[in-house]
Amino acid sequence: MTSPADAYLQRVSRGMVGMDRRVRADVLRELRSHLADAAAETDEARAVAAAEPPAEVAARYKRMYGYGRAFQTAFVALAIALAIPTLPLLLYGDVLPRLANAAAVAFLVLLVAYLMGVALAAGWKVGLVAGMAACASRFGTLAALGAVAGAVVPDASGWLLFTASSLLLIVIGFVPGAAKERWQRRDVGM
Repeated sequence: MTSPADAYLQRVSRGMVGMDRRVRADVLRELRSHLADAAAETDEARAVAAAEPPAEVAARYKRMYGYGRAFQTAFVALAIALAIPTLPLLLYGDVLPRLANAAAVAFLVLLVAYLMGVALAAGWKVGLVAGMAACASRFGTLAALGAVAGAVVPDASGWLLFTASSLLLIVIGFVPGAAKERWQRRDVGM
């Protein structure tokens, strides 16, 4: 049977998924020590009942330490993958231009929402890198399409729109996370 402290720590640990495993282990060791100290004064069940809710503890440590490298890399890789179909790739598969453009716009909207979510969840640094990677992915995809299919962007206004929308992804990856960090209530206590 699981002790109340072990059950509490398991819930905290689940809330810290995505953090570096060594940081997570250190945090759990520290929390176990605090619970043991509190249990020495009363008992374990009361110490756990008096502790802060596990979800709040996990969220605070996740805000403090952020996601680990593996999760950050996954966030960036997904941004790269989502950026590829933001170009009307379906034009090269005998699909109607209107449908190809609609699919590209839908993926662009999805990419924007994803970058905003990454910036809010993982912070402005990860959001910025994901936005830069998505921007580079769009230019790389366009270069590959140009090499395979010839001229892809027909005129200067198309280039301007493509470049502006691609560079805007960097801003979108940065701003929500920076705003959240700036306006977030500062947590001074532990």
